[in-house]
Amino acid sequence: MLGKVKIWMVGLALVAIAGVAVAAGPGYGFRGSVNCPFGYNQLNLTPEQKTKLSELQEKNWKDTISLRNEMQTKRLELRTLWTASNPDKDKILSKQKELNELRNKLQVKSTDFRLEARKVLSPEQAAQAGTFGPGMGFGGGMGRHRMWRQGPGGGPCGGGFGPGAGF
Repeated sequence: MLGKVKIWMVGLALVAIAGVAVAAGPGYGFRGSVNCPFGYNQLNLTPEQKTKLSELQEKNWKDTISLRNEMQTKRLELRTLWTASNPDKDKILSKQKELNELRNKLQVKSTDFRLEARKVLSPEQAAQAGTFGPGMGFGGGMGRHRMWRQGPGGGPCGGGFGPGAGF
């Protein structure tokens, strides 16, 4: 009986989180400003480059939303497994494996996105962007509370997607 209550609570929490996420829309910096913080003003992006990079970001965001939502669900399920009075090692390891497989899929998509974004830049811009270091370039990565989010340090002029490794 107690297990069913926990499942219902996790389900309700997921619905609440999804509702808030949908209502909030894209996170901080999704469509950054023309002033391009965090080094992008140093790249001297053309208006066409900014537009193309924004389009690539939006496509990547839409292409990975179901994957990111599934990862969040697996994280919550894993957290629930850990809160059991007698945690089941096999169930925890299985859930961790599922989460790692999703993380690997997201990493591949992030790499594909960054490589596509690089094609928009001139060779000089790409070389310069490569010097920004982790968290700069078309990265983004882990935000507060260890949740994947868009954040300063990615995208052509603001938030980006991915693990924060830049190009």
